[in-house]
Amino acid sequence: MHRLLPLTRRHFTTHPPLKTSFKPSPSPPRLPKADQETFESLTKASMGSFSTSHLHKNSEGSEQKEAKEMTPEALLAELTHKDLLTGGEKPLFEGDRNPVTGEVGGPKTEPTKYGDWSFNGRVTDF
Repeated sequence: MHRLLPLTRRHFTTHPPLKTSFKPSPSPPRLPKADQETFESLTKASMGSFSTSHLHKNSEGSEQKEAKEMTPEALLAELTHKDLLTGGEKPLFEGDRNPVTGEVGGPKTEPTKYGDWSFNGRVTDF
C-alpha cells in the first residue's frame, strides 16, 4: 500500500503553453535584412547551376541547329555517364544449366556473391 500512495497524489494540470518569440508559422525565422538580401542574391545567381546555358549567350537558333545535327548515338554517348552500370554482371555460364550446381533455369550470376542479395550491382536488404 505504501508504494501506491505516490501514484494517487499526482496532480495533472492543463494550461496553455508559455508565450515564446516564435510565431506559429511553417517557415523558419527570417534573417536580418542585409543577410536576407545576400541570401536572395546568391540564390538567384545559382539558379540553374547544373546547366550553364544562361552563362553562354548563344542564339536559340544555333543551339537548335546543333541539337538537330547530332546523331542518336552521339546524344546517347553524351547522356550516358562513364560510371553508370549497364547490363549488370556478365553471366557465369552459358546455356540453361549451371555446371557447378547442376541447377536448370536458375540465375546466371550468383545473387549472394558478396553476402548480400545483389542484382545489376544494386544490393537489396530484407
